[in-house]
Amino acid sequence: MVKMLDNLLNERRKDMAMSLAPAVALFIAMIVQIWLSRDSLEEYQQAYLSLYYLPMILISYYYPRYGPFQALLIGTVPIIISYSLFAPGMEYAIYMILWLIFFVIIGWLISFLVMRTEQNSSELEEMTKDLQDSKELLGTALWGAGLGVWEHDLKEGRDTADARWRALMGYSPKDDIPNDVFQIHVHPEFMQKYQDTMSLLTSGSLDNSKLELKLYRKNGDEMWARIFLNVKHSKDGDVEKVVGILEDITSNIVQQMAVVSANEKLNILSSITRHDILNEITAAQGYLGLMDLEGYILPDTKSYDYMRKVNDSIENILRQMEFTRQYQDIGAKAPEWHNIPDKVKKMAIRPEFQSLEVSVDCPIEVLGDPLFMNVFYNLFENTIKHGGEVTKVDISYGHGQKEGVIVYQDDGKGIPDPMKSRIFDRGYGKGTGYGLFVSKEILELTDIKIKEVGVEGKGARFEITIPLANIRRI
Repeated sequence: MVKMLDNLLNERRKDMAMSLAPAVALFIAMIVQIWLSRDSLEEYQQAYLSLYYLPMILISYYYPRYGPFQALLIGTVPIIISYSLFAPGMEYAIYMILWLIFFVIIGWLISFLVMRTEQNSSELEEMTKDLQDSKELLGTALWGAGLGVWEHDLKEGRDTADARWRALMGYSPKDDIPNDVFQIHVHPEFMQKYQDTMSLLTSGSLDNSKLELKLYRKNGDEMWARIFLNVKHSKDGDVEKVVGILEDITSNIVQQMAVVSANEKLNILSSITRHDILNEITAAQGYLGLMDLEGYILPDTKSYDYMRKVNDSIENILRQMEFTRQYQDIGAKAPEWHNIPDKVKKMAIRPEFQSLEVSVDCPIEVLGDPLFMNVFYNLFENTIKHGGEVTKVDISYGHGQKEGVIVYQDDGKGIPDPMKSRIFDRGYGKGTGYGLFVSKEILELTDIKIKEVGVEGKGARFEITIPLANIRRI
């Protein structure tokens, strides 16, 4: 602390000395000029008098805000004093006035340049501070997010990494990082994928990419990582460096695998349970049928009514079991791409839908749940069952700035307005009551919406709204 204060005082002393230097030089020069102005100007005196104005330049440099004014004042005062005391000749006056004008202009230029330099220096210092603050903030954000940064220099063939990257991959701060370090850390199963991506980046075919890979740490432990890659270009436009951000997603992958495994086990258990329940229901229906055939329960009796109600309850249980069969697989697997025209055309030639003339103008693939095409099956089925004398179905596609829309339109009798808000409710409808409800649930897993906007008497019209990120052109 004492040493720091001592250094600060020394710097202040230097600044004061530098500030007093031009004032002392100016005072001496003024005395000499006044003394020389007593006689006529000799050549050596003229040469010295010209040097008098040099302190004006120093004044403009050290006090640039008032430089021109100070230069004019300092140059004028000695002339006035000289004429008041000694009245030198006209030659002296002209000579000194010319030098005065010349050095005032120089003083003004110096003041202007110094002020501009100080302004630029202040702006540069402020920008440097902002950049340093941003760098520290970015470093804090990356560390807090658990992200490590790594850089591969193509020209030098050298890799560098920050402390977080080293910690994630098992390197100490002093360890040297091998060239193209991921070549020795990528799991063989993902090596080709990594090499193909790096080849596209270094050749300039890609500017950035994202990969999820299995890696080996330095000590041989396995980890799952998400890598964000971006290229840096030289002034010539060539790819100079590849910069990567590494994120450890091992816990996420483990959790996902645990959820998938649990879902599979639950589905197996549900399937076994459903199978056993259906067997018992089939047996109960069989016994009811035998009682009816053998005349144990006479028609037009309360017992017969009770038997019919039991049979209706069994039918409701069967519909519930069918719903659970459809619903159990929703969201159990990762989304996949569905070729809409190809799959719809294949669905349209199924025996149950051959009475429909199906037109498809929808040249896209959609990223959705594996059960995504069940939505179209349910729509076709509803058209056949509830559309009346329906003969035609048109499926088309359009898009806006943020989303695309698949339109399903038939030429049936349409859906009454009071029913539109309820047709996607669970259990509503004349059939099982689960078809459109399940369809809505399937779509919402991947942020896809469905609504009915048709006009009664002109056919049903379903609009399926899809984020553009879930769409790609065929």
